[in-house]
Amino acid sequence: MRTLVVSGMALIAATYGLARFGYGLFLPRFTETFEMSSVVSGSIQAGSFLSFCIAAVMATRLGARPRLVVTCAGATTGLGDVGVAVSPHVLVFAVSVMIAGAGAGFATPGLVALVESNVPAQRRESAQTVVNAGTGAGIVVAGLLMLLTLGQWRLGWWIIAAVVAAVTLAVLRTDRSSRAQPREQQEATPQTGTRRAGLLAALRWPITAALLAGASSAAIWTFGRSIMAESTEGGEAYSILAWMVLGAFGILGALAGKITRAASVAVAWNLTTVAMALSTIALGLAPGVPVSAYLAVAVFGAGYTAICGVLIIWAGRMVPDQAAAGTAVLFIALAVGQAIGSVVLGVLLSLGSEALAFGVAGVLGVLAVAPTMARAATASPERAALSG
Repeated sequence: MRTLVVSGMALIAATYGLARFGYGLFLPRFTETFEMSSVVSGSIQAGSFLSFCIAAVMATRLGARPRLVVTCAGATTGLGDVGVAVSPHVLVFAVSVMIAGAGAGFATPGLVALVESNVPAQRRESAQTVVNAGTGAGIVVAGLLMLLTLGQWRLGWWIIAAVVAAVTLAVLRTDRSSRAQPREQQEATPQTGTRRAGLLAALRWPITAALLAGASSAAIWTFGRSIMAESTEGGEAYSILAWMVLGAFGILGALAGKITRAASVAVAWNLTTVAMALSTIALGLAPGVPVSAYLAVAVFGAGYTAICGVLIIWAGRMVPDQAAAGTAVLFIALAVGQAIGSVVLGVLLSLGSEALAFGVAGVLGVLAVAPTMARAATASPERAALSG
């Protein structure tokens, strides 16, 4: 069990922290190489988020075969990373970023299913949030990689591709579910149209919350390092270190499981989402002030990883018989929000107002608590999931 959790955390680190969110970290280098505007870079990131959604939908249709889903995660991420490394011009680069983004869409549903089948019920929520916290660890590694390959960013993406291949194999080797259960016990219930409609209806409020939170988070994920790098002399090292701080504190998101057990899903969601939103506003107001900027990215890193963990738990409690599919739906909503946010915020930044763009993102984050407040409109299972 422990080896699966560790290797699963490493796969999340590689697919999210390195490949998916590594885009924002390497964006200044990409912008120089391909001469991209903020509108173009935001649109490419939006494409990556949308490819994530497509992959997550495919993952739900392969729900009975989590090992295949994990293999798809490694294959698409690795292929996209190699494409980024060899891109001769912006079109190939954009397509490669989108292929790499799809890997994360496969990774989370696949790992949720493997944890469900390998870990005892009483330990699953903690295991899921620990695996999810791999994003933060991956960002720290991405920062170190960026420092080591400052003048050779393409080498950095070759290394990321190699890491993805290694950790994918590690996850497949540590999975014991296929050997411990008869085949008929591994087959999931098919996702019929009625079943999918019921799933979406049950998750309507967390879907809304995830959309808003995703749009809010796009500000820092896509443009955070760029505005920090441009805000002061020596901005390169300053902003890379900030990204590593973000990742280091992101590991604290593993505590999401403990927060939900000590309080409730609603309390955990509201606290972490508002903290993330306020940190976004703070960074937009003073990206060149080290104390406030570093504090902002630290709070954002912990908050974002925590909300992802809360979404996993929320789905598991709302639709316990469809935990992987429910998680995929909520992560799709999060990614759709990020795609929309990347485009809209890119346009706002092109107008020359960092404070306005990040302020709008912060307001969206605060609004993301509204669905948990709509108790009167929710069904009793949802009230129980929020308060349990």
